[in-house]
Amino acid sequence: MSVKPNGLARAAVRFKPASFAGTFVALMMSALVVAACGVLLETSIRASVPAERYANAPVVAAADQSARVVADTVDGPEETAYPLPDTARVDAGLAAKAAGVPGAATAVPDFTFPVHGGDGPAGALTGHGWGSHAFT
Repeated sequence: MSVKPNGLARAAVRFKPASFAGTFVALMMSALVVAACGVLLETSIRASVPAERYANAPVVAAADQSARVVADTVDGPEETAYPLPDTARVDAGLAAKAAGVPGAATAVPDFTFPVHGGDGPAGALTGHGWGSHAFT
């Protein structure tokens, strides 16, 4: 069975070029939207930050990095969190308290401090105390 062209598409392009161009632009834009959604889906699937510093630690305790303010409103108390300008630290005495918990093998505090190593491209670095080197 052979298909014989009837010339309808050629006539549509010849007599209504604006409609052909509009259809072409609409198809290109829809293909662009579908491709953008595919890129977003692919990046969300592959986006993961692997644990590096504490990969071997079974439990990590950290301080809350925001200040919480509770205000009384008409609907009841409302809590608002504000990020702290500097890194909040956990008290070093908490490690000794955590080590005394039944079932805990050890508790190691990690002390971090800024390291300024000149004007190189690395900028400011973060140093860690030797106590937590077992987890790296």
